Amino acid sequence: MVKKKLRKQQIMQSAIEVFGKCSYEKANISEIAKRAGIAEGTIYQYFKSKQDLFFTIGLERTKDFCKQIDLNLEGEPGALSKIRKLVWYYLHYFKTNPDYVRSLMLEMRVSRDFVKSRAYRSFRGFSKQVLKILKEGQEEGVIRSDVDVYLAQHLLLGTLEHIVTRWLLKGEKYNLIKCHEQVAGLILDGICLRAEEKAGTESEDSIAAAGPIG
Repeated sequence: MVKKKLRKQQIMQSAIEVFGKCSYEKANISEIAKRAGIAEGTIYQYFKSKQDLFFTIGLERTKDFCKQIDLNLEGEPGALSKIRKLVWYYLHYFKTNPDYVRSLMLEMRVSRDFVKSRAYRSFRGFSKQVLKILKEGQEEGVIRSDVDVYLAQHLLLGTLEHIVTRWLLKGEKYNLIKCHEQVAGLILDGICLRAEEKAGTESEDSIAAAGPIG
């Protein structure tokens, strides 16, 4: 079982490199097999087709990404800190996995078949992680109660996806992670309580706690 698992990982890593260099359409199974150092037929013992291999990569990588997100968010004190860390890790992960990210953002995500795949359901799992943090922020009283958390979720993820896609289209020539603080700050400025609003809320809470006068 261990040998089979390692062989499957070897095939997927070779496929990531091939897909990332020459695109999904131009890549072929024989080239992936050659890079993996195995016979072409061996790949079909693990994957039904080139598309199955392509989407399985998305599924496995997304599951790993979500696990790493959870690990990175452990011990973060509060929703705002978690959002800042999430933005940093998202950009860090994509910068350090360029071959996979090219396939994911420029081909996999725009495929109609991708929406029907298990990999897409894994992506929805990540979206739920983001939504959970935003709801935590409202419960903590640091994110405004009038903010639609679903719209905030789309705003955050859409911004990150746009930044990564632009980085890819520009040839990955600049430091993707450099802007993480500014990105997180802009998002949080739009959804968090302002200082004067927070002060007003705290004042109301103090009056309510004190009870009626007289």
